[in-house]
Amino acid sequence: MIKTALLTTVLLLLNFQKPTIDTDKDRWKPYYVDAVPAVVASNWVLPFDVSNRKDIKQIKVISIFGDHRDSFYKGHIHTAIDINPLKPKTSLIGVYPIAKGVVCSVHLAENQRTVVVKHKLADGKVMFTSYKHLKEVYVSQGQQVTEQTKLARLFTKQESKKYGGDYHHLHLEIRKNFDDYGCASWLTMNQKQLDQRFYNPLIFLKTKLKS
Repeated sequence: MIKTALLTTVLLLLNFQKPTIDTDKDRWKPYYVDAVPAVVASNWVLPFDVSNRKDIKQIKVISIFGDHRDSFYKGHIHTAIDINPLKPKTSLIGVYPIAKGVVCSVHLAENQRTVVVKHKLADGKVMFTSYKHLKEVYVSQGQQVTEQTKLARLFTKQESKKYGGDYHHLHLEIRKNFDDYGCASWLTMNQKQLDQRFYNPLIFLKTKLKS
């Protein structure tokens, strides 16, 4: 009996496979709505209430895009930049869309709560921006938003301690597509996957804030 149990355990371990984007994406699809942005995104700004939302120097970069992570799934690539306002006006930091669009996904919970906004570009194409590590969310799926719509607020440093990590920042992704329904945020394992779905947010912002 003991030998049978041990053999079963070994077989289960051998058959266990780490999730991939392709195998995991379907379980996140129910959190996505295929809403259409009402207007073209033409004005791009920072995602915080700072004195000049066109000034890249008013954010502080905590973690860069494209580095390898040991947290959660070891070896996954950071698909965002982690940022905060350089000089917060209050301890309760609001998060705003960086351009006009429509909320197409609100998913995950606790310290990983995420809002995704779909944007229509002047050439008719679409792209997405994703905002993660949100303490409170104030919008819903299908809601049209502008640069002035408060999407959510971040964790305070004290609130972040509950989860044993530093979650009091914004994980900002600039996405080429959202075909993974969100799971590529933690399952991107190589440069090809990174290039397939994500822009470097810092380069994107530096370029768009000038326009």
